[in-house]
Amino acid sequence: MKPRLPLLKRRTKAKPAKNSRYQFNLLRIVIATLTITTLSFLLSIHMLPNKVTLKVGDVATEDIIAQRTVRYVDATQTELRRAQAAASAGRVFDPVPNATDQALAALRSIIRIIVAARQIEGLKSDAQALNVVRERVSPLVGTQISDAVLVCLLSCDTATLQAIEQKTTRVVTSVMSQEIKEDPADLRAARRHAVSEALKAASEPTFRQVIAELASAVIRPNQVYNEQKTLARQERARREVQPSYAMITRGEKVIAKGEKVLPEHIEKFEALGLRRPRLQPESVFGVTLLVTVSVLLVATHLRRFHPDVYHNTKALILLSILVLASTFALRVGGGLLGIQLSPAQVGYVGTLWVVAAAMFIAVLVDRQVAVLVTALLSIVLATVLSNELRYASAALITGLVAIYCVADIKGRQDLLRTLGWISVTGVLLVWIHGSIAGDSASDMVAGTFWAGIVVPFVATTLFFFGTVALERPFERVTHLSLLELADTNSPLLRRLLMEAPGTYTHSLAVGHLAEGAAAAIGADTLIARVASYYHDIGKLRRPHFFIENQHVENVHDSINPTLSTIVITSHVRDGIEIAKENRLPKIVQDVIAQHHGTSLVQYFYNQFTDELDLSTPVEQQFRYSGPKPQTKEAAIVMLADSVEAASRTLDKPSVAKIETLVNRVVADKLRDGQLDESELTFREVSKITTTFAKALTSIMHARIEYPEPVQIGERKGSTNADSDSERTTSESEHSATEENGSTAALS
Repeated sequence: MKPRLPLLKRRTKAKPAKNSRYQFNLLRIVIATLTITTLSFLLSIHMLPNKVTLKVGDVATEDIIAQRTVRYVDATQTELRRAQAAASAGRVFDPVPNATDQALAALRSIIRIIVAARQIEGLKSDAQALNVVRERVSPLVGTQISDAVLVCLLSCDTATLQAIEQKTTRVVTSVMSQEIKEDPADLRAARRHAVSEALKAASEPTFRQVIAELASAVIRPNQVYNEQKTLARQERARREVQPSYAMITRGEKVIAKGEKVLPEHIEKFEALGLRRPRLQPESVFGVTLLVTVSVLLVATHLRRFHPDVYHNTKALILLSILVLASTFALRVGGGLLGIQLSPAQVGYVGTLWVVAAAMFIAVLVDRQVAVLVTALLSIVLATVLSNELRYASAALITGLVAIYCVADIKGRQDLLRTLGWISVTGVLLVWIHGSIAGDSASDMVAGTFWAGIVVPFVATTLFFFGTVALERPFERVTHLSLLELADTNSPLLRRLLMEAPGTYTHSLAVGHLAEGAAAAIGADTLIARVASYYHDIGKLRRPHFFIENQHVENVHDSINPTLSTIVITSHVRDGIEIAKENRLPKIVQDVIAQHHGTSLVQYFYNQFTDELDLSTPVEQQFRYSGPKPQTKEAAIVMLADSVEAASRTLDKPSVAKIETLVNRVVADKLRDGQLDESELTFREVSKITTTFAKALTSIMHARIEYPEPVQIGERKGSTNADSDSERTTSESEHSATEENGSTAALS
């Protein structure tokens, strides 16, 4: 009797925290809030008019139409009126203290210079005396007094000189009693007044001339210009002028193409906000409200019809990023590259981003969600393009075609097919819309280039490289990455072939069965096949413990059933660890964890219960830890694994035997509740059973029996043949049907 080891206590699943649901709800609220905020910002930017950088003297390259009615200040007219008011305000003059005394003092100085010159000894001629007087008088009055007047003064006697001084004093005093502003015109008028007064003061013409010149020379302004006060007065006058207003109506042509920019055009650009675009608060509020309603409706749709996406935080974040990135690209796509695009080219660039987003979401999130988001992004495109519906409809139709093409993409050929269909659809829509709108042939040819070459090529390239960058961080898997894993030359499968060849052969056979069953019920055939290839990679840790990899002796003969069960069931945990080390997609890891569900390791359980009389049930100790299959593909792999393992126990298989075997294995799984948590229906289970039977019949066709020579020392085989891992006396984990026909554990 084998030594008994104590049964190990199974690990129980940790209970979720009480606030875990609250935390998940909070995460979704945060994602929704950030999405609403960012979308509102991006769409509000659209409401900013395009900036006009034209300057005075430039020539407009296109018509600029007013998008709203605005009343604005006519700066040109207002400035003209204010300049007139400032000019009419006049200048401010301050009185000069003692201006008359200064003028009379200058007069007395001139007379004293004359008297002093007459008394200078040594002057041999009148010319020398004149030079002396001129030299001394010039600093006082310059050259305003003529040589004739100076000669006359030098020749006068003292009494006459005094009389001239007195009369000139009266003239100067009379003229200086009036305001004389610091202004050339005002000073000239004062001197003319002095001349007229001189005519009255003397009867002799000679003396009149002398008095007039002396008075004119010493007269000076008695009112000095005050610049600061003048500017203040002019500014007050300008402020008192009310601004002049003008009106621009919506739809009015501000400037026509080819027209030269004038100052009044600049004023209109400023009034319409085209020079410094700004947001209107009421418009921002409306956009935010619209975005909020849309995001909440999408969230409600996901919660009701796509709970797998709604409850997947990473999927929601990915969906939000794709929508925000597409909206951002729609808004600034042309400007971001610094390229001046025409309105039509902007429409094609917008279509490109909608199509790219549709492809990403269809492959990385969900096909039906992609349809919904594509419709919403098409509406956004129409908004960005000022309600231009032709590009919105083109984006929607082309996006739907792209979703259909990439929904089941499995290789480069499918990628090229997608590119071709997008191109054909885009070109057809260009000519259809062009015919409706009456576009010229040249415009439609240019549209054919954009829609037929640029849009499909760039969108497909972005999709190809973008999925590679996004699928791992967000734990998404695409058929392109699955195809890489399906290559039997991949490092992990090569290792399985070299270290566990029996398991490798079994995995390929399971993949064949699972792929056919998935195709029969409309499940993902590629996921089923790839998951089947890797479902038993945990056996790499201890390959010799499994019957398909044994050649000489069975290690389970020397250990007890409980330890054998632990070793056999541990290949699931080992498989998950190896999958994580090799960065296999989560969907493959899930199938590895679920492909046995909570099945019973029948052989070792029977062996344990036969050898020990138990007072308490211990069946749970001989079951896999689960979980049960959660998807159709995981359930198909479970059934294919059991059926393939059981089929190897058949001796001289026939159609009836195969059908009976398959029906019994599937029925046992149903009876054991292993398919309760999967999405399979009874109709689909029936189709899977039929498909398995047909596939095994074609594989295990009848052969001619050849007599086999008796081998001396041949190793005895197991009388129990439940499965691929329970067909020896040790019966590892593979089980199918015992000789009495009972169903055992999965392989």
